[in-house]
Amino acid sequence: MVKSSRVGRSHLLPLARGFMSMSRKPAAEPASVAASKVDIPISEAETLLFKGIKSIGYTTAEANVMKDAMMWAQLRDNNQGFIKLTSGGLAKSGDGAPKIEKDSPTGARVNGNQAMSMVVMDYAVDVAIEKALASNVGVVGTFNTSQSCGALGFYAEKIATAGLVGVLMVTSPEFVAPHGAKQPILGTNPITCAVPTDQGLFLVDQATAAFPWFGLLEAQTAGVPIPEGVAFDSDGIPTTDASKALKGALRTFDRGYKSSNLALMVELLAGPLVGAAHINKLSAKSWGNLVIAIHPRMLGDANTFYKNAGEVLTRVRNAERLPGVDAIIIPGEREAKVAEARLAVGTVPVEPNMLNALKEMAASWDASSAQPASPSMTEVESLLLPKLEQLMHRLDRLETAFQKLEISKGGDSSGLAELKARAAAAARFGTQPVNNFK
Repeated sequence: MVKSSRVGRSHLLPLARGFMSMSRKPAAEPASVAASKVDIPISEAETLLFKGIKSIGYTTAEANVMKDAMMWAQLRDNNQGFIKLTSGGLAKSGDGAPKIEKDSPTGARVNGNQAMSMVVMDYAVDVAIEKALASNVGVVGTFNTSQSCGALGFYAEKIATAGLVGVLMVTSPEFVAPHGAKQPILGTNPITCAVPTDQGLFLVDQATAAFPWFGLLEAQTAGVPIPEGVAFDSDGIPTTDASKALKGALRTFDRGYKSSNLALMVELLAGPLVGAAHINKLSAKSWGNLVIAIHPRMLGDANTFYKNAGEVLTRVRNAERLPGVDAIIIPGEREAKVAEARLAVGTVPVEPNMLNALKEMAASWDASSAQPASPSMTEVESLLLPKLEQLMHRLDRLETAFQKLEISKGGDSSGLAELKARAAAAARFGTQPVNNFK
């Protein structure tokens, strides 16, 4: 049986980001950024985020998918959180919807039609899960999107929670220089693997870049330096200035050929293979995603796999440790504990400048969506009563005229009398429900 810990769809647990680590490993986030953050209630953060997304033109359904993915990241100190919205990186590029253009029992090619990338990725994951549950494997590629799809762990965990092994790869515009170069050619090109086990989810989610591109934006917003050795300026000189790095290039994570090779692999599999742009990706507005879902029963008994995979995780956790190492941590455990603690107290940390930007966007949505106040009954009466009184005067004159005509010719004026009675009742509508009048 697959063991899974989760607290609501918006805050899936557990997660992972990065390699297996030891407890003495420092956090990736600069301490100056973490120290400057303020805690706000999670409910307030969700409301601000939702309104901020709506303020740039997304539908309620789109906003809910985006909110869930970004809250998942923000709770885990993942750089795919609120900064994606406040930096302007999620500007609406079109009103299309994802559509399957090539289909088979085990695979599909999805045209994103410039729909929001998080929405397209969520759709692709659902298609892959459906195919894997029916046919043991689902391979889905997407193209024709032009925003970041957010933290891949959010989607990979969805696959693993269904009892499937998930592998996801994503390309992005040219932000990263290959080993030995100063020119950005590759995307940050994250790769994610999610494996369900009876000892919880194994979920590794990492970019092949040494530092997240949105991490550069976050550091620029906070006015703090980035770590040494993760980026070049435009002249190929190492820099800790986020603004200079944005004009230069990020490096791959080990600053060597091995991570550069892995980044190039993702570039090929999530780019040309799925039909996405492979040159000038930013202007081409066609970034690629590759989603693979595998049912363990395709290669053996699923329950045996879950058990054996769990035993591997247990052996790793219990391995003899080096001096000074308190614990060996499986990918995802550190971030899961952070998210669980924040959910328990009901707050999430946000950088102050980012929070102000989020509040401004939410206020913009409130102002644009505000409906005019319904008029009071007094206001309605002041508008309508004069017209009703005029109507009654006219009916009086008409009734008099008809009575004279009927007296001379003989007839019945009851219909006109009824009309006058209804008008008189309408004149007293301040004491009656308006919808009672027909």
